[in-house]
Amino acid sequence: MKNKAILILILLLAGSCFISNAAFAAWTQPKGHAYNQLTWGYYETKKKFTTLKYQGVGSSRILAGTGGGVNRLETAKFTSTSFTYYGEYGIIDSLTVFTAIPAWKWSYSDDTVKYSRERGPSGVGDIDLGLRYNLFKNLFGSGVLMSVQGTVKIPEAYDYGYPLTHLSLGDGQYDGTLALLFGRGIGKGYVVLNAGYKYRFENNEYDPFNFKPSDQIKVVIFGGYSIIPKLQLRGIIDWTKSVGNASVSQELIVDNYKYGGLARSQDNVLIRDSLGLEPDALNLGISLAYNITKECWPKCLQVVLSYNEDVDGIDIFESKDYALGKTVSLALVYMF
Repeated sequence: MKNKAILILILLLAGSCFISNAAFAAWTQPKGHAYNQLTWGYYETKKKFTTLKYQGVGSSRILAGTGGGVNRLETAKFTSTSFTYYGEYGIIDSLTVFTAIPAWKWSYSDDTVKYSRERGPSGVGDIDLGLRYNLFKNLFGSGVLMSVQGTVKIPEAYDYGYPLTHLSLGDGQYDGTLALLFGRGIGKGYVVLNAGYKYRFENNEYDPFNFKPSDQIKVVIFGGYSIIPKLQLRGIIDWTKSVGNASVSQELIVDNYKYGGLARSQDNVLIRDSLGLEPDALNLGISLAYNITKECWPKCLQVVLSYNEDVDGIDIFESKDYALGKTVSLALVYMF
C-alpha cells in the first residue's frame, strides 16, 4: 500500500470514540451513582492540514519533506462509524472510576480498497480506563470545583497491523494522561476547563520497526446552558499541541523506502505525515441535550445530538499535520 494511504492511521483517533461534552465534566459521581452513555458516531474526512513541501512542477514535482506553511490537501475519503460505551461510577463521593469502550467500529478508506482490496478494519478499538478525584469543592472560596484525573489508553482489544502496509483500529501503543479539571456552575449553565499532559509510549509491536508518537498538551474548554428546563445547548473547544518528541527507528525509515519514502526526507515525512506522530489540532463542537424524563435527579434519561469539526486555527492554535475531519453523533444517556 502507498504511504499516502497510511496517514489515515491517526484519523482513527479523531472521531472513532466520540462522546458527549458533559461526560468529561470536573464533577465526581456521588457514591453508588452512575453515568452511562451509548453513542453512535460517524466521522468523515477528505482533506488534511499538512506541512508537506514539494520541489519541481508538473510531472516532475516530487515530495521534498515537511516544514513549510500549513496547506489543505485533498486525501482519499476515510470514514469511521462506531458505537461507543462511556460509563462513570462513584466509588465514594470524591472518587469516580470511568471507562470509554468503542464497542464496535467500522472503518472505510478509498485507499485501502484501491491498494489492498479491503474496506478497512472493524472491531473493538482502544479502551480508556481512568479515575477522577475531587480535590476542592470550593477553590479559594471562588465557587470553582477542582479535580485531578488520570487516564490510561489500552490497545489490547484488536490486532495491530504493520503501520506501513495496514490500517488498524488504533495506534497500537499505550498512552497515559494526567489532567486537572476546573468546573463552575453559572446561572442556568456551567463551564469546565480540562488541562492535561498525555505521555505516549513507544510502539514496538514490530520490533525493530519501532516508533514513538509525540507527547501532547491537551486543553478542553466546554460548557452548557439550559435554554428551557428540558433542553440544553453545549459547546466545546478542544486543542491538542504536540511537544515534538516523536521518533522512528532507523529500520523503519529504511523500510519506508519500499513504499515511496525518500532518503533525503529521513524521518521527517514519516513522523509528520505518513504516521501522523506529531499532530496539532483545534476542534470545535456544538451539542443539543434533551431530557426525556421530567426530572434529572436522582434518575435521568437524555439524548444528545452533537456536531464537531477540525478547524484551521491561528498561531500556536493552528492545526497542522492532522486531518480535517467532521463528526456527527447521537448519544443516549442514563444517569442514576
